[in-house]
Amino acid sequence: MHRFILSLTILWPLLLLPIAAAAQTLPAIAVYFNKSADTTLAYPPGNVAKGNTDLGAVAAQEIAKAKSSVDMAMYNLNVQSVVDALIAAQKRGVKVRVVGHVENGGDQKFQQLVSAGIPLITNPRAPSGEQQPLMHNKFFVIDARPGAPSGSQPVTMMGSWNATFAQTYTDPNNLVIIRDAAVTAAYLKEFEEMWGGADDAPNGGAAAFGAAKTNNTPHTFTVDGTRIDVYFSPSDGTASRINDALLTGQSSIYTANLTFTYSQFASSLSRQKNRGADVRCIIDNVKDQGSQFSALQSFAEAFDWQLTGIFHHKYAVMDAIPLGTGTFPVVVTGSHNFTVSAETRNDENAAIIYSAAIANQFLQEFAARYKEVGGKAPFVQATAVDALQSATAIALRAYPNPFNSHVAIAVEGLTEQATITIASITGERVASFALDPGQPIAEWDATDLAPGIYVATVASQSQRRFVALQVAR
Repeated sequence: MHRFILSLTILWPLLLLPIAAAAQTLPAIAVYFNKSADTTLAYPPGNVAKGNTDLGAVAAQEIAKAKSSVDMAMYNLNVQSVVDALIAAQKRGVKVRVVGHVENGGDQKFQQLVSAGIPLITNPRAPSGEQQPLMHNKFFVIDARPGAPSGSQPVTMMGSWNATFAQTYTDPNNLVIIRDAAVTAAYLKEFEEMWGGADDAPNGGAAAFGAAKTNNTPHTFTVDGTRIDVYFSPSDGTASRINDALLTGQSSIYTANLTFTYSQFASSLSRQKNRGADVRCIIDNVKDQGSQFSALQSFAEAFDWQLTGIFHHKYAVMDAIPLGTGTFPVVVTGSHNFTVSAETRNDENAAIIYSAAIANQFLQEFAARYKEVGGKAPFVQATAVDALQSATAIALRAYPNPFNSHVAIAVEGLTEQATITIASITGERVASFALDPGQPIAEWDATDLAPGIYVATVASQSQRRFVALQVAR
């Protein structure tokens, strides 16, 4: 029998999933930003983005917890706290391996690791006269190798952040921590493809970088009820996956990029703008060859980052606010710039995260940067996606969505008693319950139902609204 809980106090922990997992001390997915966030946009109120964070300290703390192995793929490195944490891990018996970029591998901090006995491999140098592909990844894989002791938890750290002083304290960046064995195993497989095997020492003869790599990892995962898709470049067709994510943006699409030269992405944003989405973009390198900045300006709010530091993000957030009818909030982040080189030449990684809570946290970060570059438009509920929604005053939302077993359903703007009915896509009713204006949130327990799409409909005497729910286990 399904249980429906109508207490906001009880439901708030659910609304924060996957930010807080009931069965874990640490969240399954955590997002950190090194610059401020506009926490007035936190929804629900407890879903506050972790802004003004020392990303080097966060990484060092995770490395300090490693019990058996740390593998780091890092384009550039000069944060001493990270270097010290890696050396300390190696001294206490943790196996440490490092992949770097060929043009940076000789730098002081990489060589400090080598001097401490930590093995390093870099991508091969391009032949004279040819463009140098980048080993542009920025990720850590912790306790993923075979033989990890009982009780250890595999951890992936990824995002836009290079472990450098400027990237930590000056340049806007994000860092995502994922505590999931399957995701971490995929990142380990990618690391060992570049490493040339699973041994402690690198195998340069077998190491594969750039176009030599193959599409050999799984891509879709469920982490504490949240869907995460992971792709690596240039082998996995990452750009097409990012483009698909952009095209999910019905109500809003906000992009934050160091550089934006991939024309298909601009075309997709234009298409969604024409369909009613609120599109806003911030870009740093607006004069790069093939820059789409002028094209974006022709139909959307597009800003040239001219403030202190490098605007180093590579993210897009879709339908963070408003959620819209039937929309699934999505975030794209990672090392993958919105460029042809990121798609066809460089070693990159990207994660596509289907989470209302995480999308809202990225919204908070974007809103702060948007205001810094002079953006004036408020982040409020925009015109509804469909005619039925625009004709009504209430809004039906679900968190998280997709979900594993439990979902919170909230009706905003409710002024009279209403009934929520949940049905399968074939029309079979599976649940029904009442709401009133004083308690407009309920929990639906779908544990006993098969995975798939269900439709929740709210109806009062004067209004009707629906939202698609995805049971994703």
